[in-house]
Amino acid sequence: MFIPSLLLRAIIECLFCIMTICLNILFIVAIIRLRTLRTPQNILLVNSALNLICSCFTFLTSVTIALQYSITHYINMELCRIIGYLIYSFCHGIMYSYLLVSINRFLHTFYCLEKYYLSIKFLIFEIILQWFLSFLIPLIPLFLNQIEFQIKPRFCSPRKPFYMTLEIMTGFFLPIIFMTVFNLIIYFHINKLHTDIHLSFQQKQKYKLNKFYQISHRLYNRQNNKNVKLLHQFAAFSCVFVIGWGFFACISIFDLNDIVPESIYLITLSFPAISLFIITLMIINWNKPIKQSIFTLFNSTSRKHSTSATTVQFSAPLGFNCN
Repeated sequence: MFIPSLLLRAIIECLFCIMTICLNILFIVAIIRLRTLRTPQNILLVNSALNLICSCFTFLTSVTIALQYSITHYINMELCRIIGYLIYSFCHGIMYSYLLVSINRFLHTFYCLEKYYLSIKFLIFEIILQWFLSFLIPLIPLFLNQIEFQIKPRFCSPRKPFYMTLEIMTGFFLPIIFMTVFNLIIYFHINKLHTDIHLSFQQKQKYKLNKFYQISHRLYNRQNNKNVKLLHQFAAFSCVFVIGWGFFACISIFDLNDIVPESIYLITLSFPAISLFIITLMIINWNKPIKQSIFTLFNSTSRKHSTSATTVQFSAPLGFNCN
């Protein structure tokens, strides 16, 4: 028999996972179909979208296992361990993929003359390394047989708080710290350039050579505003991840005496799926060219469907060939 909180978790998680998968597929297709959108930054975002899709599929499998256990009271422990390992691997992959975006911005800012760091080969190397590390780090609790089916949350996760803390540190806090450092370094660097250009502009005004400096001043001012906007976006991104994963992580680590009710466990497990959906919406909304491409793709697809439906409705009974 299904527990109401488990059923609620299953409905919420399945709904948001399916929507996240659909949005990320549209996101990938929108970038692939237009050559102008195939930039290194967007390629890294495609990599992040693939991690999100894989993570959602593992969530759906985890919900299926939880529902099956409620009916049969039997669990395939080997499958449970593999699913638990994959969930943590893809969650590591999501954070590491967004860390790659920050690293790439850092390299473009400080090593823009180094062709190797901006090449496709280096980009592919970064992506391969990200996937390798994502699957390598969660192997520790898997090899030590620490991933088990937890009865209260109906979830496959490390049974000891130490391994849960290790997963949270390596899969969330360390990537967030590195992303913060990279973004702040870029921010202060752009600010310094902006200040230097502004001072130089004030000095050159005396010599009627200010046209070039006016243009440079505007460009750096625009870049500075863009960088502030990116910092705000990064802060919003981090908050969504903290809210999405923080509740379940805190309960798993600190609830040593089994005080937290089962219903709270089950409901908090739906938060990660909601956070992935919100992050997908945020990424699409922040990238206006990709957003426009998605709308164009969606509109063209809907027009084709409406045209084909009209063709079937009128030509089929009469036997006319529209071509």
